Amino acid sequence: MALDIKVNSNIKNVQSRYAKFISKLPRIITRGLDQAGENLKEVIIRRTSAGLDYKRRRFKPYSEAYSNLKNKTRVDLQDTNQMLQSIASRIVNRKRASVYFRSNYEAEKAMYHQTGAGRLPVRRFFDHDIKLRRVIQKNFAKYIEKQIRGLGLWVYEKILQVTY
Repeated sequence: MALDIKVNSNIKNVQSRYAKFISKLPRIITRGLDQAGENLKEVIIRRTSAGLDYKRRRFKPYSEAYSNLKNKTRVDLQDTNQMLQSIASRIVNRKRASVYFRSNYEAEKAMYHQTGAGRLPVRRFFDHDIKLRRVIQKNFAKYIEKQIRGLGLWVYEKILQVTY
């Protein structure tokens, strides 16, 4: 009595697909980091424009003299709007994106608001809390997962097919 076993393998297909995946993964991660940095930038700008600090509390009010001079009572840190417009994001390395000010003058102005230098009250707008960090990390993971699925790869891959 003889038993014949024939093994068909698609290992070559799997290897080529994973080679494609390995070559595209760095670009996917770079795009995801760029997207995460842009998300953080947009949240900071939107929250500051609404007059909220990083803990989602209202900013301390303007002084009465400044409020009368500018004829505004809502604190949104937008006199000429150049400070918020100079916020940008970039990829620092393969693991980190950074949100920064393109202009040194605007960065200095932001530092005064952030730390309360001089007679300014502390208005911490250029920060993020753990909750926001988790949301951005979750969005990054979803983006990576979606891109990997778009390549036609995911956890389940049929490698061997045995027939008797």
